[in-house]
Amino acid sequence: MRIAVSGGGPAGLAFAAFMKLAAPGTEVTVWERHRVADTYGFGVILPPAATDTVRRADPVLADALEPHLTRWAEIAVRRHGRTLSVSAPPLGALSRRALLRVLRRRCAELGVVLHEGVPAPDTDALSCLYDLVVAADGAGSATRTALADRFGTMTAHTAPHYIWLGAERAFDSLSFFVADTPDGPVVAHAYPFGPGRGTFLVEAAHRPDTGEVAALFAKPLAGARLLENRSRWSRFVQVRNAVWSSGNVVLLGDAAHTAHYSIGSGTRLALDDAHALVTALCVEPSLPKALTAYEAARRPAVEHTQRIGAASAEWFAGLTGARGGTDASAEKFLVDLVTRGGRISMGDLAADAAGTATAGTVVRGR
Repeated sequence: MRIAVSGGGPAGLAFAAFMKLAAPGTEVTVWERHRVADTYGFGVILPPAATDTVRRADPVLADALEPHLTRWAEIAVRRHGRTLSVSAPPLGALSRRALLRVLRRRCAELGVVLHEGVPAPDTDALSCLYDLVVAADGAGSATRTALADRFGTMTAHTAPHYIWLGAERAFDSLSFFVADTPDGPVVAHAYPFGPGRGTFLVEAAHRPDTGEVAALFAKPLAGARLLENRSRWSRFVQVRNAVWSSGNVVLLGDAAHTAHYSIGSGTRLALDDAHALVTALCVEPSLPKALTAYEAARRPAVEHTQRIGAASAEWFAGLTGARGGTDASAEKFLVDLVTRGGRISMGDLAADAAGTATAGTVVRGR
């Protein structure tokens, strides 16, 4: 096969590497309009389930990613001057740039052709020249937009507004800081992704500037500087598609679906998509059957994750909106936060207290 991949983010690069390893005779070409040094964002969450997917598909790639991972097994909250924490399933994160560098290096080792800093050619042209066109060009996918009527694309903007910042501090765990202001609560989602570095994603209805954000969270930042990288206030875009393929064009990762950032599932979904598509292409006897099998395998898990993400987004929108619950105790806030998407029930909390942990009871308060 000759395969064209539009988009050199985690989804497109992982697919390219997995495909070349599974079928070395396949020709895979990737176009990515940005250079790795120009990538946006800071750290991305990579849970153990995602690294397990990579290890099943490419153990060498999994080993290469391991040194870049920062791990933790706690969730912490800070509100009303108090910090509380709870045990949680293990999570990890790494620099988005490091992830892309490792993926690009692995693709080069396997013989993937990568056009860096070059936009992909027109979709119609690619469809004629290649057996398969993989649209892995993100939530704003130009490929999907051009064929939106074929895919049955539905998009919606979700409140509240957010901005993706970094911090010159490696936080101890996944942490949620809440600053109550006259304009409503401002919430920061923070987690470590490397030595002296953390992601600091902020939500607020009134969109404060970076200086105000730094002042509001001066104590948890502990003197650390906030960092910007193509950072701007925006609203999360929920992407759904009635079908994920049309002819020989297939959607992958955020081009096919998005799940709210507050549940940290975007990169995991992209890697799972890449693995499932490669598996289907290697197992099924024809391209139409492979694309059907890929979507059938992935859609239930994706839609389940999107439902959890939507519930989580709604909870955070309520928190930063008029009903922000400024009088809620830190303990109540912690329990509400942990159970917000229906992922973890009060029964889970009780089970952890009995020593059968899935997610937890309060282990520290100050």
